[in-house]
Amino acid sequence: MQDNKKIESIITSFREVSKAFYKQMWHNANDLGVTTLQLQILKLLEKQPELGLVEIANKLNNSKSTISGTVERLVKAGYVERTRSEEDRRAIVLTLTDAGAKKKKEAYKSYLERMQGLKEINDQDVQKLVELHSLILNNISDNGDE
Repeated sequence: MQDNKKIESIITSFREVSKAFYKQMWHNANDLGVTTLQLQILKLLEKQPELGLVEIANKLNNSKSTISGTVERLVKAGYVERTRSEEDRRAIVLTLTDAGAKKKKEAYKSYLERMQGLKEINDQDVQKLVELHSLILNNISDNGDE
């Protein structure tokens, strides 16, 4: 296979798989009455409570204004609350409420249910796929941002 054709083939394959995962994530969020970005924020705050807007925006590679509007909707829905930082009383930090933690858990459970077809892939193929992903990451990380 020609080098450029090989590169195009790998990129196309990843795009198609990525689109399929994103589509399932979108349907999952939609069924739960939230957006994919809202779910990403809930997941992030579960792992790292007490983050500020700028930190969330940076971690999710999104603008502060987009995150601000999305967080406002999460606050109004009762999934996230704003509090003063213990370290810096001038700063506002965000934490999950009990309802937010419940919504995140519900989203994770339903997403796994949507992905049940992946269980049909045998263990050897999964191992090979993970190895190939690692190989691809190693080869492209040398040529750009890591």
